[in-house]
Amino acid sequence: MGAQLRHADLQPGKSLDGWLRFPPAVADRHESEFGARRVADMRQAIYFGLALYNVFNLTSVVLMPDIVWLSVALRVALVTPVSLFLAWAIGAVSARNRERLVLGGVLNAYLIPLFLFWYSAAPFDAYTFSEFTLTLVFANMVLALRFRDAVVFTGLAFAFTVLAIATKAGLPFGLRWVFVLQSATACLFALYANQRMEHRRCADYLAALQARLRGEAAEEARRAFQDLAVTDALTGLPNRRLLEQRLDAWFAAPTDIAVMMIDIDHFKAFNDALGHPAGDDCLRRVSEVLERVTAGPDAFCARFGGEEFTVLARGIADLEAARLARALLLALEGAGIAHPARSDGEGVVTASVGIAMRRKGEEASKEAVLSAADRALYEAKRRGRNCFSLDLGSPLPLAQRD
Repeated sequence: MGAQLRHADLQPGKSLDGWLRFPPAVADRHESEFGARRVADMRQAIYFGLALYNVFNLTSVVLMPDIVWLSVALRVALVTPVSLFLAWAIGAVSARNRERLVLGGVLNAYLIPLFLFWYSAAPFDAYTFSEFTLTLVFANMVLALRFRDAVVFTGLAFAFTVLAIATKAGLPFGLRWVFVLQSATACLFALYANQRMEHRRCADYLAALQARLRGEAAEEARRAFQDLAVTDALTGLPNRRLLEQRLDAWFAAPTDIAVMMIDIDHFKAFNDALGHPAGDDCLRRVSEVLERVTAGPDAFCARFGGEEFTVLARGIADLEAARLARALLLALEGAGIAHPARSDGEGVVTASVGIAMRRKGEEASKEAVLSAADRALYEAKRRGRNCFSLDLGSPLPLAQRD
């Protein structure tokens, strides 16, 4: 459907041109929403109009007995199959070609009785003139040609009608002017009705579309606000608020949960040496690593605050939690984020991880488990950093993780 349509794209006075055409983006959306219905409505109108159109074969017996068989042949053998083909074809072409096909079909249906009127020499052939008005009404109001197509059809119909009236043999002069006046009146009436119908259709759609777009924009703004409310602006990770929501949800279910507190080692020295912009970039890169390693429905990573992050994992036991912590540390060290201000000889950014478990069946609260993970974090930092520690256990240095 092309670029996404927004409420601001619908400018007052510019959403319809003089031919009652939508802007391209609006036209595409209208077609996607109503194209199938348009095809169905046009097919129904074609079948209905074709049935009535062939009824006039009966009137030809009385009004044009001299060419009655020609009338039947043209209506049944030409107009009918062409119309049935068009009824099929309009569902297999683009929207614009669909309207062009229907324009050509209805013009063909108009010209056939006009030719019969012009060609017949029967005494009552002039009475067939009323058929033309009915065809105009059918095309512009029942079939509801798009306005620009209605202008083309009505203009050609009037021009050919005047030509037929002017050149028909045996037609009294006074009757010629009467027929021209009747034709002009019928054309203007049908075209005016079409313009009003089309304008109302377009205006109603635009009003409904504007309402929908305003609703979509409001919903998008609401979601964006919600995202901002639960997203850390610097790293793009979930923030403390969303972490609390996830803890509540997961702790309400009877399953094993690992809670990890992660702290970047010597981050103050990093900021002091390289400046806060570099520190912010470091936090973003660390968050990318953590988010990549914890991707999946059973893991969750959030920024806890400052240089601290929290990882939750459900459905895992102690050993699996230790493996996940090991993977986090290895991935972070492997990212190779330079840290030139470390006093321990390491040249890259690393982290320390504290792990606490809420085992299935335990009544431990989220606050208690977070506190235990925090204690384990400080134990890991006390033991030399760049390692993880499980609450009430000993930290495993990076070199010892097998």
